[in-house]
Amino acid sequence: MAGFSSAKKHHRTITPPTIYVHNGGMAETLVFDNFEVTIIRSPRRKTAAIKVDLTGVSVRVPQSLAQERIRELIAEKSDWVERKLEVSEQKRQAIATQEARRERLDNGSLILIQGRQIPLDLREDRQMSVAEESGQLIVRGPDAMRGEPEQLRALVEHWLYGRAVEELHFCVNVYKQKVGASPSLIQIKDYRARWGSCKPDGSIQLNWRLIHAPIHIMDYVVVHELCHLLEMNHSRRFWTEVERVDPQYQMKRQWLKDNGWRLTL
Repeated sequence: MAGFSSAKKHHRTITPPTIYVHNGGMAETLVFDNFEVTIIRSPRRKTAAIKVDLTGVSVRVPQSLAQERIRELIAEKSDWVERKLEVSEQKRQAIATQEARRERLDNGSLILIQGRQIPLDLREDRQMSVAEESGQLIVRGPDAMRGEPEQLRALVEHWLYGRAVEELHFCVNVYKQKVGASPSLIQIKDYRARWGSCKPDGSIQLNWRLIHAPIHIMDYVVVHELCHLLEMNHSRRFWTEVERVDPQYQMKRQWLKDNGWRLTL
């Protein structure tokens, strides 16, 4: 998300805003040459900020900011918006490619474990098992479970979950001393839209899919949630606590924003 400056630049061609009715309210959309922008008004905002992600372009503005001024502000940032849209499109294509590749696990498929691409090695055995050995993820089973893709995926995910439980508990035990706070309970969850959470009862929840992330990224998420035991918010004091334990947290936080979509089987 980017803020706006007052510098004047060449304005792109803009058509008048299109206004849609949504859920009983007015959702405004500005149409530019190469993109559309959804305007989100808030009585609590004092400044304008633009956001570009996989869902498109939006701008959050103070409730009373005039549409003409909004058009000017967006025009000043149009080059930045178009660059961000190009990145989003590349990311969207990469996600589609990844989804296609995930349709079927097979011998040689690469499994992301703690930031490393580990090849899958299917071996026939009477008993089913999974183990990381000599830089490979070896899966044993009857006829290596060929023709049973869902069973193979479930077996690999079960192993990854168990590995995540071990690694995340170890990480919490290391950093709770550095943070100076201990959780009442550690739960390893299957989240789709978050990496962790902290509840008022002192428990923390961590996403098992962090097992796909590099170790230093896992460390950051653990530190983040442990610091919520000291500050149950995202205030300046909270981020000061995070920085005290992890001075490079901003880089890691940005890495998660840019690469979190990759952390899946």
